[in-house]
Amino acid sequence: MVFEHIVVSSDGPITTLTINRPERSNALNTQAILELRQAVEATRQVSETRVMVITGAGERSFIGGADIHELGQLDVFKGEKFIRTLHESLRALREHPAPVIAAVNGYALGAGLELVMSCDIAIASEHAQLGMPEVKVGLPSVIECALMPSIIGLMRTRELLLTGDNVDAHEAHRMGLVNQVVPLAELPAAVKRMAGRLMANGPRALYLQKELINRWLNLPMDEAIEAGIKSLGSAFATDEPQRAIEAFWARRRQT
Repeated sequence: MVFEHIVVSSDGPITTLTINRPERSNALNTQAILELRQAVEATRQVSETRVMVITGAGERSFIGGADIHELGQLDVFKGEKFIRTLHESLRALREHPAPVIAAVNGYALGAGLELVMSCDIAIASEHAQLGMPEVKVGLPSVIECALMPSIIGLMRTRELLLTGDNVDAHEAHRMGLVNQVVPLAELPAAVKRMAGRLMANGPRALYLQKELINRWLNLPMDEAIEAGIKSLGSAFATDEPQRAIEAFWARRRQT
């Protein structure tokens, strides 16, 4: 499948989606948003995909936000439609069965930071800047920003969203917005190492764990625990646990 603004590439079991609008700082317009969802959904049909990576073209921007040229033409109806379409693409990312790594190669602003928070792992280049500047252009930060309080806490969320200020990659790491910070030249290798760590685990176990983490966000404690019990039981519906346990004992016998 060929897209105008998304480049899809594969390295064995790792599928990479690159937002390819460098002349617009990889900002997301409606076409790019729709293509992103289509590309994400297409990878669900590829059983070989064990890990998905999202990044931006070039070295300056991961995703510079929503396309401000399009934002300036929206009204009440078009504005709600635009942001709902973006939410549906980000939700598809969160619900993807494979782990998703954000390779944050530059500015991750607005929709870009929301996409980072929708991924399972985020690795940033040390020159990256992250922020939600919507209030600076008269708009509230919405949709997947609802994830932010559970990631960095309520007070830090208030500070970021009410000031609209950016934070650098190291501060984002201290806050918990990203998992690692590396030099830009080392970003691809760092992403590949993380993908390898993820793929060392059972694919069904990863799917069940990701699904469970997402459910925990919306459940009271007792219901979250019960969901985990059911998830553990369903893991035994295949032979994946048995094979993993046998492999564990085989490694122990060799040491």
